[in-house]
Amino acid sequence: MVFRCLLSRSASSSLLVASETTAKMQRALYSSACCILSNAQRRQQTCCPKARYSTQPSHQVFEPLTKGRPVFRIHKPIHIIREPRDFYNEILQGIKAAKHRICLSSLYLGSEETELVACLDKALARNPSLRVHILLDCLRGTRTDKPGKSSALLLAPLVAKHGVERIRVSMYHTPALSGLSKRLWPQRYNETFGLQHIKLYMFDNQTIISGANLSRDYFTNRQDRYMKISDRALTDYFAQLVDTIGGFSFELKSADSDSGRYGLQMVGGFPDPSRDPQAFIRQANAAMAELLYSSEVKHALEDKISSSDTLVIPTVQMSQLGISQDESHMNEFFQLTSDYAQQHGCRNLMASAYFNFSDLHKKNVLASKSRWDLLVASPEANGFYTAKGISKYIPDMYSLIEYQFLKAARKRSRGDILIEEYLRDGWTFHGKGVWSYLDHKLPQLTMIGSPNYGYRSVYCDLEAQITLISGSEGSNNKALQRGLHQEALYLLSNSKMVDEDILKQRIRGSPLWLHALKPFILKKM
Repeated sequence: MVFRCLLSRSASSSLLVASETTAKMQRALYSSACCILSNAQRRQQTCCPKARYSTQPSHQVFEPLTKGRPVFRIHKPIHIIREPRDFYNEILQGIKAAKHRICLSSLYLGSEETELVACLDKALARNPSLRVHILLDCLRGTRTDKPGKSSALLLAPLVAKHGVERIRVSMYHTPALSGLSKRLWPQRYNETFGLQHIKLYMFDNQTIISGANLSRDYFTNRQDRYMKISDRALTDYFAQLVDTIGGFSFELKSADSDSGRYGLQMVGGFPDPSRDPQAFIRQANAAMAELLYSSEVKHALEDKISSSDTLVIPTVQMSQLGISQDESHMNEFFQLTSDYAQQHGCRNLMASAYFNFSDLHKKNVLASKSRWDLLVASPEANGFYTAKGISKYIPDMYSLIEYQFLKAARKRSRGDILIEEYLRDGWTFHGKGVWSYLDHKLPQLTMIGSPNYGYRSVYCDLEAQITLISGSEGSNNKALQRGLHQEALYLLSNSKMVDEDILKQRIRGSPLWLHALKPFILKKM
């Protein structure tokens, strides 16, 4: 079993201790009948109890998740992308091959991504019927780096050349930053109030959903997750989502092609969120509510679910706009897996770039009857590891939060909650999502998208993810389950388990004032 631990199928409870995961061991995981433990602490744990296997199909277990939400049946094979460079190549290939539409939603576009912008330029010049829509965050997208460059400055010449009728650049601005605060908070720090965080990349009828942004490190050595789905209805839905958000965002206007200067203008009659946040929230909420309701009605599951169906359930979270669809969805998922585990046993893996899970996630994991492995970045794989000033202590803060969480788990006698840290030389970790194993062999469900499952994901930022439920029959479903399992194994092969002793030693030299910053870090990072 994945997570370096397999539920024993035998009556005995013997333990086998193994060193680093090898390719041979990974193949053996499918048939291994013992728990593979990764360090001395786990040797002392009792072995996993004998599983009480159920023949209940995954669709039946997770059917409540399909109620009140749009659901899409996927008929073509789903492609799991593993490496950042492959993700980048898929983006470039998607731009080159697109005939009708390109829709890109990201936190920002790296100011160094001239090749990607040139690829868009050529695609627009080559194909007069092509339309491009790019959605970015306004605060992050206008933030200038040391050379004085930004996403907006990079894209302004493209808008000037091809016109807003062919390339539309929308920049969402949070209503939480307005008035005096808008004027006082400097760049970078003002982004803690809320961001457009949705990562969707669409080319005609294909969607790549990810947690990765469009910048150089995400294309080279910043590990994330990426999944390509070919389905027109799903892509139409996500394009409508981006179009709706773009409708209450600033639109990038370029003064002329030579200067590269730009302006920002609210369109569609929406108020400026930085000047009239309450009116903005009311109108944005109405626009989103209309989209979600119409999509729920249009894409409701009316026919009986087949055992060969692959289902995708998209959910969004926009608490600042009064939309909490994903929060409700996650709560229901935690309850379903806990109830199932009480009768049959169940294991889950949840990954995040940062160990900064919200109370929603921490409380549900601690209360769950399921076994949970949590995969996060090690300090060395944290994006703040090489930061200067106060930011360099952020990895220590995450270690402190890990330590306190593990202490809380052990107080509840939860020895089946484990933490793995991603550690790969020269790499950072930005992966996020959930893998749910009902039969302890292959995952029947995964969640993938932009949420880091932290306070910000629930209460501050615009987020979107999908819940993918695999059927129990059909070659596509079997291949999908194996692919998801191998994806999890691949991430875990570059990780190491940590316990309270390791974390306590790590945070021992941290400054005392770090504890005082914990509430800020929990809510802002």
